[in-house]
Amino acid sequence: MIAPYLRVVPENRSALRFFTICARNFLPGAQILCDSVRRAHPGAVFTVYLCDRDMGYDAEALGMDIEPLEALGIPALERMIRTYNITELCTAIKPYCFLREFARGPGTEAEAGAAEQSPHVVYLDPDIELFSPLVEVAEALDAGASAVLTPHVLKPAERAEFADDHFLRYGIYNLGFIALRATEAVADVVRWWARRMVDQCIIDLPQGIFVDQKWMDLLPAFLDGVHVLRHPGYNVAYWNLHERRIHGPDTALQCNGQPLRFVHYSGIILEDVEQLSRHSGMFYVSNSFGYGPLVRRYRARLTAPENRRLRQLPYAFFWNGAGDSNAHTPGGGGAPAWRRPDSFLFARQAFSLEQYLGYLSAEAREIESQRATEAALTPRGRREAFEFTCYCAVCGGRHPMVTSFMYSCATDGEGNPIPNWREHIACRSCGLPNRVRASVHLFLQEFDPAPDSRIYITEQKTALYTLLSGRFSRLTGSEYFGNRVPKGAMFDGVRNENFEALSFQSESFDYLLSFDVLEHVPHPERAFAEAFRVLEPGGSLIFSVPAHLDRYPSTIRAELAPDGQIVHHLPAEIHGNPVDEKGGALCFRHFGWDVMDMLREAGFRRPFLYHYWSREFGYFGPGQALFVAEKPR
Repeated sequence: MIAPYLRVVPENRSALRFFTICARNFLPGAQILCDSVRRAHPGAVFTVYLCDRDMGYDAEALGMDIEPLEALGIPALERMIRTYNITELCTAIKPYCFLREFARGPGTEAEAGAAEQSPHVVYLDPDIELFSPLVEVAEALDAGASAVLTPHVLKPAERAEFADDHFLRYGIYNLGFIALRATEAVADVVRWWARRMVDQCIIDLPQGIFVDQKWMDLLPAFLDGVHVLRHPGYNVAYWNLHERRIHGPDTALQCNGQPLRFVHYSGIILEDVEQLSRHSGMFYVSNSFGYGPLVRRYRARLTAPENRRLRQLPYAFFWNGAGDSNAHTPGGGGAPAWRRPDSFLFARQAFSLEQYLGYLSAEAREIESQRATEAALTPRGRREAFEFTCYCAVCGGRHPMVTSFMYSCATDGEGNPIPNWREHIACRSCGLPNRVRASVHLFLQEFDPAPDSRIYITEQKTALYTLLSGRFSRLTGSEYFGNRVPKGAMFDGVRNENFEALSFQSESFDYLLSFDVLEHVPHPERAFAEAFRVLEPGGSLIFSVPAHLDRYPSTIRAELAPDGQIVHHLPAEIHGNPVDEKGGALCFRHFGWDVMDMLREAGFRRPFLYHYWSREFGYFGPGQALFVAEKPR
């Protein structure tokens, strides 16, 4: 039942999409929020993203669109589930929910009628209740605002229970509410936010991190048109009760003389009829300036008999990762401070040539320092192989890395040879060189594949295949024997596959890995089409190739003519080939950024590359990159 004191106001002129995030036991709260949204914004699209297992409730009876966690397509989801407590995980998936909402089509006639405008998407915590339409939010977004935020307080709080320095630790803006306009600039920042949430959506106040909220202090620096909404009727909660006064009849509630838009019942204690929030020791129902009666009514609906079973459903995941301590309430005994994993590789993403060139320009000094580090490790005046120690993230531990001047084709200002870093720096323990170690490192770190993931890798007679086969039970590898062996058949225990015409059934794999193979494929666009076909929706193609990252077109070294003859445009470049050690494999091209066009034409969405450099791991050389393309769900 919709509360009679909810103010009914005509629908505003902009269609807003709403969503919330909760576990199964807080679906009654989400239902109260949903009812209040629909009352304030008739016909609005409202979605619940379930940060839990999709079971134990009747979605149809609840009358809400409930999306399972897996619908978000988060590559590192399993790792996040194992690492985060319930608060951290529910907040960590927020940017992924925004990206999904941005990608969804119009859900109502009102939205369809405004399809030419960028969608407006509003997130609200599940312990919020609306009392009137969010008029100011719609107006700000209609006027071109990229985002709308509400600060915790609207004036200095020097003598309040939650004083000024409190918000320097927890964040300037409360992320129980945020509204975003779905522009490409906003989406880019949301993707950055999503990447940070994989490992750094934590409660670690000594390090200045408080789940997803503290990160949004940076939003006005990253985006033009961030609107800070200084309206006392928004986000009324325990942290600002010292400056808010709720008054008026139930049908037209106001806060400080302006319409009450929404109340945030953060930290509500269902068993305590007097205390307002577990986080506040000052305010109670009797001294909360009109907030208390709303809490009492809200608590009564939340604890109604029909909601008891849902509220008792257990959380399917961990409360605080593998530990026993509870960091849900900061300062309550807490988990140890977060520390970046020893094997974490910081890699930047680039979606376009312009973005990558912008990095080269902005980070010129850092890049110069990288070249100096490489030069300091390189012996002068000799060409013998040399070693230095790095951490190998593939086999684990610090090991000597062997580097030689083989394939070296560049010199420094004094005429000394510069190693071909990409093809060398081989770990003495696992034998894998620079580019392969880095590719595997990023695959394991960014995608966190399960032991039973269905993985196809375009090699089989290699040390890498042997290493991965011991880790992944459903790994499939292959080599290319040409027409000597039927497609998909075995030769001496090795599978034969032509990347341009794979024998696998459609949607057979979760991941397709290919490391420096596509440059040997005469028609890479056909290979990309095949990769798209054999990948499961949501699956990823992850590959490395020789590439010129500072230019758009690929360098075509050779082509395969219709009559089967090879036409050389440049001197033949032959790479190693595990199934033809004498003849090797002809390189047809060095890729440029036009590879992204090929991927998009094959059907992949928003392909990008990771580019990286690391002294710690021995990933040296300019232009190191790993390409990623995801098949839409």
